[in-house]
Amino acid sequence: MLLTKASLCGLLLEEGEEDLAVLLARSGIPELLDTERDAQALATIGLTPEDLIPLLPAIDVDPARAAVLSDEEAAAIKRTISHRWASLVDVWLGGTPGAAQSPQQ
Repeated sequence: MLLTKASLCGLLLEEGEEDLAVLLARSGIPELLDTERDAQALATIGLTPEDLIPLLPAIDVDPARAAVLSDEEAAAIKRTISHRWASLVDVWLGGTPGAAQSPQQ
């Protein structure tokens, strides 16, 4: 199945899977991904075919018809991913989760 990486990231965020959304967003997986072609890369970040099956019916399968995010929606996703990425880096470096704060906080 073809879908955009952004749509899958957005769905993962909606499902509370911030870690996976960050890993997917930062991965080398193409922006237009094919679940069969990219199955190994998706599995490497923790998205197995079994994990994708319940998620995929909620995604528009035709990327050409995919809804375009508003500037506000795109900015909100970027902020969420950036904050989560900073938190993961803190944990990886032995710090306290959430210690990295954005300038607005």
